[in-house]
Amino acid sequence: MRDIFPAMRKPILLLAAAALVAAPLAAQSTRPERTNARETSTYADVVGFVDSLQHLGAGIRVGILGKSPQGRPIPYVIAARPMVYSPSEARRTGKPIIYLQGNIHSGEVEGKEVVQMMLRDLTLGSLKPLLDSIVLIAVPIYNTDGNETFGPGERNRPDQNGPAIVGGSENGQGLNLNRDYFKMEAPETRGSMALLTRWDPDLFVDLHTTDGSYHGYVLTYSPGLNPNSNPLNDYGRDTFLPTLRARMESRHHEKVFPYGNFRNQDPDSLVLGWETYEPGPRFGTNLFGLRGRMALLSEAYSHADFQTRITATYNFVHEILSLAAEQVATIHRLVVESDHYRPDSVTVRSQYAKPKMEDVIAEVTKPAGQGSSGYSRRVQTGVFKTIRMPVYDQFAPARREAMPVNYVLPAEWSHLADLLRRQGIIVNQLSEPWLGPVEHFMVDSVTAQMRPFQGHRLVTVDGSWKAAARDSLPAGTYLVNTDQPLGALAAYLLEPASEDGFVTWGLLDRAIQRRRPYPLTRTRVPVHAVMRQVP
Repeated sequence: MRDIFPAMRKPILLLAAAALVAAPLAAQSTRPERTNARETSTYADVVGFVDSLQHLGAGIRVGILGKSPQGRPIPYVIAARPMVYSPSEARRTGKPIIYLQGNIHSGEVEGKEVVQMMLRDLTLGSLKPLLDSIVLIAVPIYNTDGNETFGPGERNRPDQNGPAIVGGSENGQGLNLNRDYFKMEAPETRGSMALLTRWDPDLFVDLHTTDGSYHGYVLTYSPGLNPNSNPLNDYGRDTFLPTLRARMESRHHEKVFPYGNFRNQDPDSLVLGWETYEPGPRFGTNLFGLRGRMALLSEAYSHADFQTRITATYNFVHEILSLAAEQVATIHRLVVESDHYRPDSVTVRSQYAKPKMEDVIAEVTKPAGQGSSGYSRRVQTGVFKTIRMPVYDQFAPARREAMPVNYVLPAEWSHLADLLRRQGIIVNQLSEPWLGPVEHFMVDSVTAQMRPFQGHRLVTVDGSWKAAARDSLPAGTYLVNTDQPLGALAAYLLEPASEDGFVTWGLLDRAIQRRRPYPLTRTRVPVHAVMRQVP
């Protein structure tokens, strides 16, 4: 990830040159705006649009967070007035720093269009006053390779109501980038995490289009769902998002609702309830909620037409930015509280919390040969009903582990230490041996899924931590102290029984065996020895 100043913009200028020579101001309207929402933007369209903003004096800074597997530069844009040139300068303004991302799943296209529109309107259009109150980091086209795999919507997004031609969901490696947020196998993920770790935004906003059930909302949303919550994530879930919901209806006459799908779409079974998705930090918003920041997932309704989805997403983003500017003092206070929050245990496995009974708008559907599950395609009738049902939109602990003082990684597991550091987690390394009480986890069972997922056979380990015994840690051993802002995240990734940690993704497979100790250990006492922080 690097910044690009005006004299260093050649890659973007060259990519946009053909479009700009033909029509230098054409990029001031997005492709959907120019085609009456029949088409979505290409990569060259987006690059040309951003470049044209610079030509017209929008006062933005453009950078590259990395290159895709197929070699496409991935642009990001910083919009602020006055402009900021470093994270520390952004912090000194006292304004909320907001990261806005579109196109992680390239067939889900309205986020990409809305980020472009928002950059234009904040810098050159009707929303200019709002830019005095926020610092925006925007990534309009995160999955550049996937965007260019254009094909029929019936193939790439079969349950989405237009446009006719869209990109695919996976990147140039065949990875789902919204399952890569801590294993970081994709260059897109490594680049964005470097940017995000450096700027540490207060809000992380990820724009999608939902799949699945037929309901009566133009958009659904979610906070970070991991049950290892914190003051800022709680505020986002309990106050910020409900306020957005009310404003969307009162100001825009658009109904929105917490993200989910019906447990069964058969008309007589809708009363079984509405449930959200899983809480693991492989998903971006779950990761950033776990990191102590406000994470907001936006899911436009796939069965609505393209223009409706663009409008709803635009209004939702506008309200996010406006509310964040209004609530900046509260957000900053809760950032500090979250950074100092130190739970005594970490939830490693979760279950749905007790549901709330709420009114949910459902469309009555008929079978279409795919069954009645929440994601099955159904025949729409145009008949909507409001039904009282249980809403499962939060998670509770199913298994917790006491929080140690340190996790201990032998020197040969340096690649895990590197993954932790890429997350911004502080890792130290012993410069001399240490002798003291160390806890070992004894593995009772190891279960691997038969079918690969994202190139991995997901693993579940069961067992327990044993009483501490005196042990020696040699020089070169890595220590991860949990008394740091990202201590809960570190614990979640390193605990062997975690449902979405390093073990889950097979990163320790070569050393995990039944009836053998887990290769990483932990201490419940401070380690007093000479050590250095790993850069």
